[in-house]
Amino acid sequence: MSGAESAGEGQTADADAGTDAQVADADAGADLADADGVVDVDNPGEAVLTSTTIANLDYAAEMKLNREQIRSKNKEALLEIVNNASIAENLKQDAVNKMIAMTDIAEREAAAEMLLEAKGFTDVVVSITDDNCDVVLNMGEVTDAKRAQVEDIVKRKTNVSAENIIITPIVVNQAETGEE
Repeated sequence: MSGAESAGEGQTADADAGTDAQVADADAGADLADADGVVDVDNPGEAVLTSTTIANLDYAAEMKLNREQIRSKNKEALLEIVNNASIAENLKQDAVNKMIAMTDIAEREAAAEMLLEAKGFTDVVVSITDDNCDVVLNMGEVTDAKRAQVEDIVKRKTNVSAENIIITPIVVNQAETGEE
């Protein structure tokens, strides 16, 4: 076999590996897209309840890790602004204010997650953006009492009103967990 033939085969294998990675990335994106569906609200003033089915048991851990990595990058960029001597003081103060706001949001999310977990909910991820709050959690059988409990905790710990809370229970795909 010539060097050109073996190089050609190596390129084909690399292309196949790239295609497999792209398919895996597309599948992961589809899982995330399912969690972001749009829902019509029948009762204004109530938290919205949605649902998502996942095969990945580490969904909550991955989302929390991703959130912290993004915040770390944002904090690093803001610190560069604060520490740059050639930037105006008002811009530095804006950067400091944004860092304070990020810390406040992170603390409110963590407080809600900890209390929800203390109440027996698992795989809890709380995400606050502007005046909205998304809550993804494994709550077992969805009942009005559980939904009301989640809504109450999230309202108290995040200062977000009920009409701006979206609750998405995780439904673990049993085929992936091996349970019957």
